[in-house]
Amino acid sequence: MSTVTRLNRRGDAAGGRAEASGPALTQAQRAAVIIALLGDSAAKPIVGKLDDAALARVASSLESLTYLSREDLIAIVIDFLTQLRKTSGALRGGASRAREVIQGSVEPNRIKAIFGEDEPVSKAIQADETGDVWTRLSTRDAKLVAAYLNRLTPNIIALILRKLDTSIASNIICHLNDDKLSPTLGQMVEAPKLDPGIDSVIERMLEMEFLNARSEAGADGGDESHLETIGEVLSLIPTDKRDNLVGFLKERYEAKLPLIQKGLFTVEGLPDLLPRNAVPVVFKELDQQTILRLLATFRGSHDAVSDYLLGNISSRMADQYREDLKATGAIAPSEAETIQREFLTTLMDMRRRGMITITRPSA
Repeated sequence: MSTVTRLNRRGDAAGGRAEASGPALTQAQRAAVIIALLGDSAAKPIVGKLDDAALARVASSLESLTYLSREDLIAIVIDFLTQLRKTSGALRGGASRAREVIQGSVEPNRIKAIFGEDEPVSKAIQADETGDVWTRLSTRDAKLVAAYLNRLTPNIIALILRKLDTSIASNIICHLNDDKLSPTLGQMVEAPKLDPGIDSVIERMLEMEFLNARSEAGADGGDESHLETIGEVLSLIPTDKRDNLVGFLKERYEAKLPLIQKGLFTVEGLPDLLPRNAVPVVFKELDQQTILRLLATFRGSHDAVSDYLLGNISSRMADQYREDLKATGAIAPSEAETIQREFLTTLMDMRRRGMITITRPSA
């Protein structure tokens, strides 16, 4: 059984708690592992309170380690942080790693005393990529993120996706394996209450295993505000996958489906969702060719949407678009869906920037 599976089964047990004794390491070695996992910035306040003798023992302990597996690391962290659900990654010890950990956390003039060297240790360690974990994750290619998430279990995937912007999360979901989609969505719907500290552990896991390899905390059981966000995520998923997922929700979470559908944002619902005074703002934001191709996708099945949009801009501009549409060829269904999905993503982005508002239908 993999480490991730084992720990997630711990989390799935209602109120359950597993104990981990960890590998047979000394307290000094365990302290060295924790300090190494924390990294320079997080470990500095702790290391700063240790005297040279204590730091020397930590350095010596880390030098004595050769390799710790993911199982070992998780056992050590769980033992150190009570009620902690999960961590991942591997750790290499040795002289180089010991110097890297200690050197990044103490003043240069203390290095000599700690390592017992005649000359100070030269600083030759390149710092990890910096920045907020979720911001950095949002800039990564959705396919690469999905490939990494496919290695995790649905409850962990859901925790990560709930921390990301709606449009980014939906792009990642499009690339998840089919066997992950429904279970992950189920975890997002249930939004279980989490143990304290799980966010920081997941952030560290992402740094170690994905971001540097080149949550919000769980919602309270009575808070269902996240369900509308799930609807927004579904809005940006291709129709076939969205229909399958809505079917799954209807079967498993029928009572919560109305709240999820309240957040569902589709092109056919634009007349109800997009206020009239927001339409000119949208047309001003997009270039003429983009709008023309969008209007071409509405012909036939969504004429009412096209009429609504053109009916809320100047008559001169609307007439020009109608004339240009006559010379615009038909759009293939697959391409039309992509154009419409990109348009919805743009609208959500404009709403986040405060440029427009989106109204919701009455419950």
